[in-house]
Amino acid sequence: MTIQNKNIYAIIPSAGQGTRMASSKAKQYLPIGDKSIIEKTVSHFLDANIFERIIIPIAKDDNDIKEMGFYNNPKIKLIQGGNTRSHSVLNALQDVEGESIVMIHDAVRPYISAEEIIILKDRFIELQSEILIYGIPVYESLKMIDKQSLKFSKSVDRNNYYLAQTPQICRAETLKLALEACISDEYFPSDESEAIERSGGEIEFIPGNRNNIKITVQEDLRLHETSIIGNGFDSHRFKNGDGLMIGGIKVPFEKSFHAHSDGDIVIHALIDSMLSSLGLGDIGTNFPETPEWKDCPGNKMFNLSYDKVKSKGYKLAQFDVIVIAEEPKLSTFREEIIQNLCKITGLQKKMIGLKAKTSEKMGFIGKGEGAAALVISRLEK
Repeated sequence: MTIQNKNIYAIIPSAGQGTRMASSKAKQYLPIGDKSIIEKTVSHFLDANIFERIIIPIAKDDNDIKEMGFYNNPKIKLIQGGNTRSHSVLNALQDVEGESIVMIHDAVRPYISAEEIIILKDRFIELQSEILIYGIPVYESLKMIDKQSLKFSKSVDRNNYYLAQTPQICRAETLKLALEACISDEYFPSDESEAIERSGGEIEFIPGNRNNIKITVQEDLRLHETSIIGNGFDSHRFKNGDGLMIGGIKVPFEKSFHAHSDGDIVIHALIDSMLSSLGLGDIGTNFPETPEWKDCPGNKMFNLSYDKVKSKGYKLAQFDVIVIAEEPKLSTFREEIIQNLCKITGLQKKMIGLKAKTSEKMGFIGKGEGAAALVISRLEK
């Protein structure tokens, strides 16, 4: 069986408590934005869509895992971890079928991307490596110290050193034999590449991403608290029709929006807020009044816009909408609109706000000639 035809499994060890974080909760369950660290990590592996199974070794008494969004995902298999990382990974390897490939990743490296996961897999198949890892050069000065006195003993040439990252990819059987040998000698390597190196294997690396840090201490959380706020606005006048598109839902009404596309003021304002916050123009420049966009659904325009946002390394984290109209009244349709916005954006209900206001009979909206929407959105890395 050639290496490219083998099944690929992911192993994300999550049985550690992370004592250096000085937190009452295991660090993989600490929040960054609207999700926990491990939820963000696992989401990238699910998005990569290349794995037979994602195996997560957890601590015996771990109850926090049940609150994770991926808990019931059929691609995920939870197993009991061991006393060390090596034991946990070895336990996971028992659930890997035959001559498979495994990719191991730290649960607390949430800034890996699905694209980087796929690149590592493709390069591993191309290079036919024993183990392939991501690595980044050391830019800071390096010093050796005496751990007893904490005094510097000598300087080290940083040009001879790289920082090893995860994910790391290898054949399952190669890793299994290497870990068994380490454990038999009561030696516990810091990562899987060290285990394979110790067994005589050769480590190869490709350049990694400096954003792919391992969250270890509180400062690491604060370093990556990166959010961007955007504002969006859209309005349309009415024409004779049979309903208004609002948040992807057709609200019954004796009029429709006069627009080149479907006129969905909520989704259009949301698109405006996301694009403008990243300097990607507005909805008019991205979707001009040309035949290509005639009667285009707001959902399609959102998906195309969101692809541009994600290409910049951001995701939609939260948004709040104000719809301004004298009629129709939206209270009856509010929950349906929110549920549809959850479906379109992938956000939880608690991260979406929706309010309806009137203009107190002022202006074109007050005269019943049209409606408008205002959106504030938050994007995060």
